[in-house]
Amino acid sequence: MAGRPKLGTWIELLFRWILAGFFILAGALKIKDPQSLTTAIETYQILPYQLSVVLSLFLPWLEVFAGLGVALKKLYQGSLLTLILLLGVFVIALAQGWARDLDVTCGCFGSADQENQTNYAWLIIRDLLLILLAA
Repeated sequence: MAGRPKLGTWIELLFRWILAGFFILAGALKIKDPQSLTTAIETYQILPYQLSVVLSLFLPWLEVFAGLGVALKKLYQGSLLTLILLLGVFVIALAQGWARDLDVTCGCFGSADQENQTNYAWLIIRDLLLILLAA
């Protein structure tokens, strides 16, 4: 039975695909509408508008390529580290928005009108769970 994968291998594969799928989907949806992402970034009131525009063009592609790297195990460690760092930044951005009582738009999956814009606790917990999943 040496050729049979262990349970740990299947769990690792499942975790990899969940994390990768999350970011590939989120990035792909944002690529279609950078203006909505710029608007979402602006609700956090952290960056100047010009930087928000640049970020809205760059961030979705970073998410997609890092997700693909995790899914395909290409540049795996770097891709995983990129996603963990992105999630950490997202948690910090959400926490500061919550602390400042801002009505932010997550921007996680593209169009802002499809998301609960003020459920900070859920969004932070979700991102922390994804960090745990990646670790």
